[in-house]
Amino acid sequence: MSRPAPPPKPPPKPPRQTSEASGAYPMPPASAPGPLSDSAKEQLTLEALGLRNEQVQARIIHYKGDLETSPELDAVTAQVVAQLKAMQAVVESDPTEREAPERIEQEQIELLASLLQRVFTKDEQSSLVTQNLNTIGRRVAKLFFESELHEKTRGDKEKTIYHAEQGIYYVLSRYKNRINAELEGFDYVDDDIKQLTFDLLAKMERDLQVGFLSRRSPEMKRVMGDYTGVLIDFFREHLPPRVEQMAKVTIRAAETARQSNSVTYKVHADRFPYFRAEWERLFVQQMVNFCGDALMARLEKTDDEIREETIKFFTDPHVFSETCEVICDALYDFLCLEGFLDLPVDWRVKLGRA
Repeated sequence: MSRPAPPPKPPPKPPRQTSEASGAYPMPPASAPGPLSDSAKEQLTLEALGLRNEQVQARIIHYKGDLETSPELDAVTAQVVAQLKAMQAVVESDPTEREAPERIEQEQIELLASLLQRVFTKDEQSSLVTQNLNTIGRRVAKLFFESELHEKTRGDKEKTIYHAEQGIYYVLSRYKNRINAELEGFDYVDDDIKQLTFDLLAKMERDLQVGFLSRRSPEMKRVMGDYTGVLIDFFREHLPPRVEQMAKVTIRAAETARQSNSVTYKVHADRFPYFRAEWERLFVQQMVNFCGDALMARLEKTDDEIREETIKFFTDPHVFSETCEVICDALYDFLCLEGFLDLPVDWRVKLGRA
């Protein structure tokens, strides 16, 4: 009696679709990004404003330290300031000749609104916006690649390895100081060989870095294109009908018309910090609320696979803070050139060297 034939063996599992040449593994499908909640937007706004204020304070303190003066220059400056104060005192001696604060405030609001409408226009993209979109792109790309080179996310979580170069680069970075110390402990036949050894290590690190980042670049460029499109919609469609109200809130909150030296046609330098703080609060708030939802909506419609880490990066407060800095610094320069905004000396030095 013959035994029944054994059942056929199941087919082997298909191998992971990796490429030995590339060392890359296909990305798992990312969960569909949903709209940001109101609490998330509020937290994102606060964090972006906090980063922006840190940037301003760090740079102004740095440039103040760089300023060089001389006794002769200080004497001339003191003389000019004394003359200006004397002229101001004459003007302020008769309060009946000054405009009422309400009148000053209204004219400042109208003038600021008209200038903002020239920058954030619905009909055609202003030169201020177009000239700075590339700068924003470079800043955001730099942030992206810097974040990719860290082996942990901003939430201090280990990153998933998708590329061979990525894993080796993280390990090399983690033990870089130890490797350098070990190499320093060797005896070399001469200094040239020692230098070549360290040059080779640096080249290995650079090659791994370039290889890894070149694999991440296409995805970054795709999402960066969506982010740029969202920014254009924000500047051309979302902001224009709102700039008049934003001008009103900014002028009133900064109390630029309520000072003894206030005038109808411009904001003095001593009120600039208050003007900046209120304008940027409104600007970032509008940007987070509009751009966060608009970007998520665009990413939901794409057929490309986008990693969750990449999506989280483009809703990181650092991205909004950098965007705010580029646009608002250019805006303040424009308002100053138009004669509406007096900028403090240290701020002018910052803009000149930035």
